[in-house]
Amino acid sequence: MINEKNIKTIGTHSGKFHADDVMATAMFRLLLGDIKVTRTRDENILRTLDLVYDISLGEFDHHQLNKEIRENNIPYAACGLIWREFGSRIIQKFDSQLEENDIISIFDSVDKNLVQGIDATDNGIDIKSDIKVTSISDIIQNFNPTWDSNDSIDEAFEKAVQYATEVIKRIISRQVSVIKARIIVNEAFENRTINEIMVLKNGCPWLQQLLKIDVNSEILFVISPDETNAEYKIQSVKKNADTFEARKDILESIRGKSSEEINSIIKIDDAIFCHKAGFIASTKSMESALKIAKLSVST
Repeated sequence: MINEKNIKTIGTHSGKFHADDVMATAMFRLLLGDIKVTRTRDENILRTLDLVYDISLGEFDHHQLNKEIRENNIPYAACGLIWREFGSRIIQKFDSQLEENDIISIFDSVDKNLVQGIDATDNGIDIKSDIKVTSISDIIQNFNPTWDSNDSIDEAFEKAVQYATEVIKRIISRQVSVIKARIIVNEAFENRTINEIMVLKNGCPWLQQLLKIDVNSEILFVISPDETNAEYKIQSVKKNADTFEARKDILESIRGKSSEEINSIIKIDDAIFCHKAGFIASTKSMESALKIAKLSVST
């Protein structure tokens, strides 16, 4: 294991950049602070640096023939190799009290939902569906100066790294918040008075933990307040984390209706809205939110 305290200088290749080397640099910024990055293809300069990535066929380069490949056949790029080596220590920067299982959970989530897509794209694997979806790799690629621009490519690289740093910070912070919300979700699951409805005392990320503890798929709807307790959301529970399909949708008769129509249909006076797809609705009171959830369960 490399000791990050011994890393004072890092370097990668110069010229056009991709999400791979940009996100790898963002990881180092999170781990080491505002460390200077040398971008060059001069091997004599690279040999003087403490750590080099995405060039020189070293430990954190992936351009050799015998590149490393994950069990799911996604090859590692520099981004993935650096995340594998330093990811756990980066996560601990966000919360030093995290347990080992929590760190592993966050590490795997970031690898699956961010790093693997970047690695696949950089290794020439087409992961796009028939519908064009702009990926993080596409966005970072667009930070490169255009052919008819006089912009500095090194300045563009720094802007791309700033963007990538903010992206990975938010992803990790989100996963840390999911870990912290477990107590709230567990308590609400245990204390529910209606088997199919879980009521949260605080708005928080709940799906990931609920899918772990609700092994019999009992919960159909979750009610939670907003930050000011002025609005209550009723949300359907997905069958799993990778689908939009719900265990059960909200009452069909109020989907896509105006607040006045919803009030008239189910005899309440504080409806706000119900999405036409039936996965979320909201009211101004807990009583009305419960009524919508109960009617949705029984219909």
